[in-house]
Amino acid sequence: MIKPQRPQITCATDALPGGDRFIRTVGLKALGQTEIGARVPVRRAHQWDHGVIGVLQFLANYVIGSGARILPEETVEYGWTLLRLRERTPALLEAYEIEDVFSEEPQPSVVPGVDRAVRLTEAADDVMRRNGLPGIGDFPYRGRGAMTCIHLSEDATQPFFMDRDAPHNPQDSGWSIDCGEMREEHGESDLFIEHLAHIAPRRPFIVPYLTLPIGCGVSFEREGAFIFMPGQEDNRRDPGKPYDFGPWSLID
Repeated sequence: MIKPQRPQITCATDALPGGDRFIRTVGLKALGQTEIGARVPVRRAHQWDHGVIGVLQFLANYVIGSGARILPEETVEYGWTLLRLRERTPALLEAYEIEDVFSEEPQPSVVPGVDRAVRLTEAADDVMRRNGLPGIGDFPYRGRGAMTCIHLSEDATQPFFMDRDAPHNPQDSGWSIDCGEMREEHGESDLFIEHLAHIAPRRPFIVPYLTLPIGCGVSFEREGAFIFMPGQEDNRRDPGKPYDFGPWSLID
């Protein structure tokens, strides 16, 4: 039996007034899906377009792989954040994204483009790359839970530890976040499930590390982050600067 060929989806770029660019898919129409695009601000160098194309390719792969069709005002999970697709013209959907990816609001406001999604992906991939982990990061969705210790200080500068086990269910990220004491010293009443989206506003610098694979751990100390690789008791210091990442990193 001959397998049907996967359709080729390409991208085209249109110049907009003021110097902005609009990158859009070409080929989804043949599948019954409205073409999808995203605005790129003029301040972004053309190298930035590769990241935008990556987001559009993800959406195209979602359409092809799932057989679903994205309609105006529907949302799609992308990594840590959410994209909302709005009608630009009857033949074109435009990608918007959450304005504040650390928002705890159930219906956060959105802005045109995918700048924050690209920044988040870059930051997560950089954590993987600089610590010698193969592949690219896979964000757990921001609404998924983590086991958190009630003794975790509200002071984000205090040391703490987090590690990732195999998820127990689709709503579980696999992450556990401890106050730094031995987990055996806590009773079950000391631990509770909390959404990642509620944890990140207090400690936004953890977000790029959430893509680390199952079996990894991270100890956040005053002098930096220390990575525990799967199956290893020794750690290695992350050569990056974890505390330099925050909301400001996504909109510069």
